[in-house]
Amino acid sequence: MKGTYLFGILTFAFATIITATVYAQEEGGEDDETAVDMLIREVEVENPVYMPVVGLGAGYFNFHGDIKDAYRSFTVGKPAMRVNVTTYIGKKHQLRGNLVFMTGDIFGTQRTVPQELISGDVWNPAASQNLNFKSTIFSFGFNFHYSFKPLLKGKYLEPFVSLGIETMSFNSKADYLDNAGNPYHYWTDGTIRSVDEITGDPGDQYLTQRDYSYETDLRSIAKRSGLGRYSTFSFTMPVDAGFDFNISDRVSLRAATSLHYAFTDLFDDLTSKSTNEDYRGKKGNDWFTFSYLSLHLDLFSSDKVKIVEDLFADVEDYDMAMYDDEDNDGVFDGWDECPGTPSGVPVDSIGCPFDKDVDGVPDYLDREVSRAGAIVDEFGVEINENTIVELLGQPALNRRDVAAFLSRNQENIRVRGALPIPDKFKKLDANNDGEISFDELLKTINTYFDGTSDYSPLEIRELNNFFFDQ
Repeated sequence: MKGTYLFGILTFAFATIITATVYAQEEGGEDDETAVDMLIREVEVENPVYMPVVGLGAGYFNFHGDIKDAYRSFTVGKPAMRVNVTTYIGKKHQLRGNLVFMTGDIFGTQRTVPQELISGDVWNPAASQNLNFKSTIFSFGFNFHYSFKPLLKGKYLEPFVSLGIETMSFNSKADYLDNAGNPYHYWTDGTIRSVDEITGDPGDQYLTQRDYSYETDLRSIAKRSGLGRYSTFSFTMPVDAGFDFNISDRVSLRAATSLHYAFTDLFDDLTSKSTNEDYRGKKGNDWFTFSYLSLHLDLFSSDKVKIVEDLFADVEDYDMAMYDDEDNDGVFDGWDECPGTPSGVPVDSIGCPFDKDVDGVPDYLDREVSRAGAIVDEFGVEINENTIVELLGQPALNRRDVAAFLSRNQENIRVRGALPIPDKFKKLDANNDGEISFDELLKTINTYFDGTSDYSPLEIRELNNFFFDQ
């Protein structure tokens, strides 16, 4: 049962870590940065709202008192559970407050045979102290939690300590009777029998075993210690130490051990306050430890970061790259080596139409598949040798003819600045040269991101298009 319980806790923790790791990998995506990634960035929220964090854990109790816990191990003991709600104190979150509820069983058992009995001295049944107990406890308390995370590098591991106070109820019982209601009799040979070893009738004795049914309320037999009935409530001081593994901003896994010092010595069947020397325990109160794993979920706080999509991305040398796709071929203009591709024409990774026969004419214009190395015209049709000879034999153009041609078509040649600046952008032309320079464009974009610009995102985009058209 104990091994199954521990296996369940470890499986739960392992599944949590694996799930969070896969989720983080899916969120991260591919390592290669694309143009879209450059436009999307995370921005830390200045004043996020932090709400209480809920934690649920499980582990083991180990009792330390007059009656010894048979296990006395941090990894094996009685199963217990823990629920806590955490609230942050201060801006750095080094100090936190926790409300904690905890429940489970503590128990102890011991079997001793006094040396004087073994040597043949007078029999004293009480002195053998073959005692046991089990107590179900419920506790509710508050503690202050101090985190060392701001003092360490890295964002995953977060050591902590905590100190608090809690109130606890317990109902200690013992297994002193068998199924028939008869008391157990412990013999010096290590067996449990139906009659007393000294005073019992040997003919009536038979071997028996403990049924581990804790039927005897220790309060009802407290009078043998001269105590009478006593309270089953006590205050306890818990001290925790461990670390949190921060899986994400909202999920963490805690591994820790807490020591709970009780202000009572009445958990088990022995106490130093007893007036009966045969049932008197050692001085000091009872205490127990709780080793546990817990999962903490921040379900209600606001996001610590937000996603911002920029219109522009900063690149080296403080240039401003425009991420647009003028020909709508799926390749941004900054990477498109063949701008102006007609709509619907398939392109490669650099934005150029496919050219299967590698003749320099894209497939959508190519009228035939050319031989390797063939000379072709603008339609991809192979030119024969005679035509090539005729073209090479044509006389060169006269310089005066070229000048006359340019003069006649001067009105059709547009120079930069010939396109009038729209009224809304005229105030950006600081030197009044009739055009928007790159520096003037960059200055306007900077004011937009500073929040001091009068232009909307659509107007900034319109200004960008005008800059390249002018």
